[in-house]
Amino acid sequence: MHELNLRQRFSLLICGFVAAAFGGWIYEEICVWLIYHHIYNRGMLHLTICPIYGFGAWGLYLLLRRIKNSGLYFLLSVIIASVFELGCSYLLEYLFHRSFWTYEGWPFSVQNRISLISSMIFGLLSVVFAKLILPRLRSRISKGNQHLWFIISLSALAVILGDFILVLRGK
Repeated sequence: MHELNLRQRFSLLICGFVAAAFGGWIYEEICVWLIYHHIYNRGMLHLTICPIYGFGAWGLYLLLRRIKNSGLYFLLSVIIASVFELGCSYLLEYLFHRSFWTYEGWPFSVQNRISLISSMIFGLLSVVFAKLILPRLRSRISKGNQHLWFIISLSALAVILGDFILVLRGK
């Protein structure tokens, strides 16, 4: 496959971020439904995305992209995601003066901030992102209308940043 140009790489970055963030939001909603039997927007934004999953997916991919063995990729993703989630829980609590999640009552939880079960799910999602979603998205972007993909990506970024600003302003 040929190398992507700058606009295509930008499109891959943003579209991959949106895919992971939306997938994370879906995972969160499923968890809430299974545990509490109701729908509750688990994201910190008004949009149906959880940005932490976008950042986490890309972070894991950038750290582990040279690893071809899916089992090893999974294991390292579980370990890194656990450390990442624990750190993020403290950072978000410090920045926003509230807790965005808890694993209270979950088996194998640590300080109710992380859980082995969720970490294993994050590892699985990471493998799906790196081995299935990104290659397919990369292929579509490389073969598609470069200008259209760029406009879609730029628009998505603008909407996400706008939503983030609204949340920071308390609206």
